[in-house]
Amino acid sequence: MHNRFINYSGLLLMLLLVFVPLCGAWAQLQQSDRLEIPTSSSSSEEFEVFSLGEQGILSVIRGNEFSNRNEQWEFVKYDTTLKAVWRTSFKLDFRYIPVMAYKAEESGYWLFAEPDTDKFLFLQLNFQDGSIDTYKGNLLSGVDVQHFKVIGSKALVSGYYRSRPIVIVHSFFDHTTRVLPGLFEKNTELNNVDINEIDGYINVITYAYRKKNCVFEIKTYNYDGKLLKRTTLSDPRYSFISGQIVPLNPDDSYLIGNYSVGCTQYSQGLYVTHISDDTPEEPQFIEFSELQNFFNYMKPKRRARVLEKIGKRKSLGKENRFRYRLLVHQLIQTEKEIVLVAEVYYPNQRSSSPIISGGISRPYVARALEGYRYTHAIVCGFDRSGKFIWDNTITIKDLTSFDLQEMVQVTPVDDYFVLAYPQEGEIHTEVISRNKVVVETEKFKINPKSEKEKVLNNEDGYLSPWYGQYFLAYGMQRLGTSAIGQGREVFYVNKLTYKTDEIGKAEKEEASRPRQQP
Repeated sequence: MHNRFINYSGLLLMLLLVFVPLCGAWAQLQQSDRLEIPTSSSSSEEFEVFSLGEQGILSVIRGNEFSNRNEQWEFVKYDTTLKAVWRTSFKLDFRYIPVMAYKAEESGYWLFAEPDTDKFLFLQLNFQDGSIDTYKGNLLSGVDVQHFKVIGSKALVSGYYRSRPIVIVHSFFDHTTRVLPGLFEKNTELNNVDINEIDGYINVITYAYRKKNCVFEIKTYNYDGKLLKRTTLSDPRYSFISGQIVPLNPDDSYLIGNYSVGCTQYSQGLYVTHISDDTPEEPQFIEFSELQNFFNYMKPKRRARVLEKIGKRKSLGKENRFRYRLLVHQLIQTEKEIVLVAEVYYPNQRSSSPIISGGISRPYVARALEGYRYTHAIVCGFDRSGKFIWDNTITIKDLTSFDLQEMVQVTPVDDYFVLAYPQEGEIHTEVISRNKVVVETEKFKINPKSEKEKVLNNEDGYLSPWYGQYFLAYGMQRLGTSAIGQGREVFYVNKLTYKTDEIGKAEKEEASRPRQQP
């Protein structure tokens, strides 16, 4: 009897040792507030969420009532506790279709086009009071819009016209329209349109095929559209796929992005280069095999085989070739470092049109025929002088998206980075401290507002950073008190926070205890 009691005690102790850390870790992610907006049965609706930082959030519901040809747009601003601050609406003339949205510091902008004409409509929404201004303009008919941004009182609409790149600048005040010079070239792709509001610069980044070489170029314009300088990056071995500018002063900057071998979109690694005026220095190329954690998404045996193969090729003087597609996020800049986040993806499956959109600066178009499957995301840190210092990886299991968009969100919290992505009504998280994983992957359910209800179905879940340690989870759920019956359908927004106070607490306490003398 005594022995059996000891065995049970040992088993209980073992269970406590196994489950206490897990339960403690699960308690880190907290759902503090939740907003539920019932869907309408009399109209087709689409739902968007824009983060306004510490000012709250903006929700946008587009509804097309079956009895009305015009589309109703409802804008609602909520504070950080998800309480409504103001509400306003706009009736969109049925002749216009939405093209793209852009969020600036104090206002949101929406671009609408009348198909098969040169007529465009701009809507400006003031985040402070909800006031709306509209501007009409005649741009160009048949532009395939890829980017839409606003600098000062001017809209930048860029894309392709007759298969060539074009950037159109439209003034809201005098309704003048001009095309930026030096861009309308054959075999050239638009990579990005970057605006520097402090200095009033417009940087247009292009990728061109010239004489069997790939040329990556930055053309810098002033606020009036005058071409100021041209910066060209070309390498006999590698091609620059993407680049983001980190300005140091009006004449000095860093460029960080990914590169390939030959003129392909398959990434070989990352690069960083310093640009003084219009002259780039020799880039630092960082092959994926040089990253400490890049292949951690693989199972151990496969990872070992891949690394062994890479090592053999290097020892024979052969170059490694990788076939990774990268979705590179906007750089995260802190006081001490610059952080690059990129997701690795593959084209996947077919699908239909969306009901919920990710929102910020994304085109209002039907979903691509091919969906996308994500395998992992990399997080890389550079110091403020542009030197690569660390890397990490989060594994993404069985995550697909019908639109190619950012799924993994990286939020700096204290001295950690919280990596998270949504999947089937759950949030998957991992916490890193630079190149170390301090909290392994965990899953947290997105719960209804009422404890009496449960989630019957999840659709189109999204995640986005908000402010500080808070981020937003939003999408559509069907809720009900039991699995019997259809329940009710709601758009939801959850305020989530990740508490890092308990991370490493046990180790810190152990380290701080005075050691007993033998």
